[in-house]
Amino acid sequence: MKAQRIAGLTALVSGVLLVLGIAAAAIAGPGMFGTSSTTYGAMGPWMIGNGQTGRGMMGETTYGGMMGFGASGPASTAIPGAAEVRVQAANFSFTPSEVRVPKGADVNLTLINPASSGVVHDLTVPALGIHIAANAGETRTLGLRGLPAGRYDAYCSVPGHAEAGMRATITVE
Repeated sequence: MKAQRIAGLTALVSGVLLVLGIAAAAIAGPGMFGTSSTTYGAMGPWMIGNGQTGRGMMGETTYGGMMGFGASGPASTAIPGAAEVRVQAANFSFTPSEVRVPKGADVNLTLINPASSGVVHDLTVPALGIHIAANAGETRTLGLRGLPAGRYDAYCSVPGHAEAGMRATITVE
C-alpha cells in the first residue's frame, strides 16, 4: 500500500510540474526565448540561418528569425556571386583563426569540417547572429549581408571545444 501511495504522489507531482511548464511556456510566448523552437541534436547535420531546419540524432532543429537581421546579417543559404571566406575546423582550432570580411559586402562564410575530425563542429559569432554547424566530413555555407564593422569573437559552441582553444576572431572592415 505504501508503494502505491508513493507512486501516486510521484505521478501527481509530475503532472502538476508538466502543467506548470506548459502554462509558463504559453504565457511567455515565443518572444521570451527568441523566435526559435529548438531541439538540439547531438550529431545531426544542421546549419543555423534564417528559418533553417535540420535533423539531429535527438530530433528536429528549427531556427526562426532570431538569427537574421532583415536586410543585413546572415541569410539562410549561400548568396550567388558573393565572395567566399573559408574556415576549416579541426579538433580544437580554426584555420584561419583570424578571418577578415569586407564591411557592407555580401560574403559566403563556409565552414569545412574534415572527416578526420570525427565530430560535429560549429562556428558561432553571437554578436553577428552567426552559427554554422557541420558534421565530420561536411561543408556548410552561410550567406552574410552587410555586416557592421568591428572585431567579433567566434568559437565552437560544442561543449568543451572553445575551452580547449577552438576560438577565432572575425574582423569586418
